[in-house]
Amino acid sequence: MALPGEAFRMGRALRFTSREESIQNELLTNLVGLGSYQDIHDVLEPRVLQLCQADHFALGCANLDGSVGLQWTSRTTMPLLKHYSEWVTQDFVFQATIDQPNRVLSTQEMLRGRKLDTQPTRHRSVDAGLDLRQVMAALLMEEQQGLKGGLAVYSERSRPFPARSQRLLQLLVPAIHRAVSHVQRIHAQGLELDLLKSGAVESGALLVLTPWGREMVRTNAATRLLEKWFARSERTPQGIPQAWVRRLEALSRVKGMHPPALLRDDRERDGEQLQVTFSLSAILWAGNPLWQVRILERPHWLREDWLRLLTPTERKVADGVHRGDSNRDIALPLGSTEGTVKKQLQSIYRKTGTSSRTQFLAQGRRV
Repeated sequence: MALPGEAFRMGRALRFTSREESIQNELLTNLVGLGSYQDIHDVLEPRVLQLCQADHFALGCANLDGSVGLQWTSRTTMPLLKHYSEWVTQDFVFQATIDQPNRVLSTQEMLRGRKLDTQPTRHRSVDAGLDLRQVMAALLMEEQQGLKGGLAVYSERSRPFPARSQRLLQLLVPAIHRAVSHVQRIHAQGLELDLLKSGAVESGALLVLTPWGREMVRTNAATRLLEKWFARSERTPQGIPQAWVRRLEALSRVKGMHPPALLRDDRERDGEQLQVTFSLSAILWAGNPLWQVRILERPHWLREDWLRLLTPTERKVADGVHRGDSNRDIALPLGSTEGTVKKQLQSIYRKTGTSSRTQFLAQGRRV
């Protein structure tokens, strides 16, 4: 995080005035720990307009509900930006800043030799009652998380912004980026708590996923079970079973009641069971209900210390005893004989300190 003296040192190299350095340091301090996009805008607007000799300021931030686009905050330019998502691809500002994220660009850099009066953005600003002739803008991006926000400073004068104004605004970009990310983290933490509360299994194994398989919440217990039951090749790069992503896509296509078979995924391995249920959450994300995935592992019926003593074949024999099978019934699926099963039972009794089926079952069941 930038320290209060950071802007001063950089400003001296760029020969900023003491007043400009003072405003920069004030902003670097006041942008720390803000709790909403509106707070960030209100801290920035008067000082940025003053620093950049501008007429209008707008702050755009990624929608907290996960929907595509930016949530714009501006005291004066909302008539232009209110429906920005509908014409963003026609905006020369967006076209230029998306190619050079986190860098403040001037009107000339963004127009790339084109005339301002030929641009849809200019026509829309006039229709909105705004005479915007110059702009400096930047998009805030992160490699892993994508678009975080954007900012724009406008002038109604034909004369371009001074180069020093562009440099001053560029110095503020990292601090603005951190402030926006802080608000998004606060919201994400609150959403995670709400999701865990709605699942009512804070200490259990729970996943909350979007209809397209993006993870919103995962408990530590869920991580442990996913790694135990699903090979790395069976999981997405984010660790979600690929079969579950396909299942959610199928569930999202269903109109009306969901087939019960799609709402469960039961697996069994070495006497252990994994029971998975899918249910809709009451919480929406990007206008779609989220899916709660509850994971319950039912361990092997035999107590763990005894289970470790037995060979894989002896475990299968023990499972047969647990089912109440005769020696003959146990032997058939194993391709064995009753005599061999009898010897294996004697080995099991010896290892566990028991002497009969009844004693073995009575003392061996997991509590």
